[in-house]
Amino acid sequence: MSKGKFYFSKSLEKGLKILCLFTRETPVLTQSEIARTLGMNMTSTYRYINTLVELGYLEKNTKTKEIRPSILCLLFCTNLMQATDHLKLIKEVVDRIHRENNISIDVVFAVDDTLVRIYHREAEETLTYSLPNYSTNCLHNTALGKAYLSSLPDETITEKVERMTLLPKTERTIVDKKVLLESLKKAKTNHYAMSEEEYLPGLVAIGAPLFDPISGKGVGAVSFDFSVLEHGADDIRKKFGDMIQKTARTLSELMPLDKNHR
Repeated sequence: MSKGKFYFSKSLEKGLKILCLFTRETPVLTQSEIARTLGMNMTSTYRYINTLVELGYLEKNTKTKEIRPSILCLLFCTNLMQATDHLKLIKEVVDRIHRENNISIDVVFAVDDTLVRIYHREAEETLTYSLPNYSTNCLHNTALGKAYLSSLPDETITEKVERMTLLPKTERTIVDKKVLLESLKKAKTNHYAMSEEEYLPGLVAIGAPLFDPISGKGVGAVSFDFSVLEHGADDIRKKFGDMIQKTARTLSELMPLDKNHR
């Protein structure tokens, strides 16, 4: 037995394998599904799941017994992402565009209905707003959220919007689901989405979706953010519509590949 094998932790391996079962296609699992997939007995499976729940990386619904990754797990994955070469390449692209144009830029991944920010650059001497590291209830009122939604199949968009609660952030936030669907239809046609003071008064943003380079699935979005004191919405469309699409295409090529396509 090699020295590496001697110090190999089977328990850690099983715990990581459980976390790896959760994907975009299977965001929720039961204990029996996990046990069956990994070929483990129910007692061991319960012990590993309970440990991950106690550590805060998984959440278990006490009524349905359904298990899903937690926000802490999301933050953990974001921190890992920030240590990879993928982020280094993404930063280089964003930094160059920021340097050449002095604009605020956000890059996010979408996990279920949460936007996870992986990089942000702030324009100098300009009033804009920075999203938190992870944001919920913002798919309908941000350029990032609407851009991501527009990348999904039409049927999925309809299903997601139907389940959403359109909370108003400002007087201009879209709270009518039919209006939101029309906005997303337009974004899909234009290949970018706009948010005109819908998330924060005075903030106008343009965003384009990011796609997995192999599967072609929408995985997030990139946005340019402006103060209304700098640019009006029409001016932003004219000056930055093509640039945001080109930026999104470039960043999509740098996205970490879906593990099912490696």
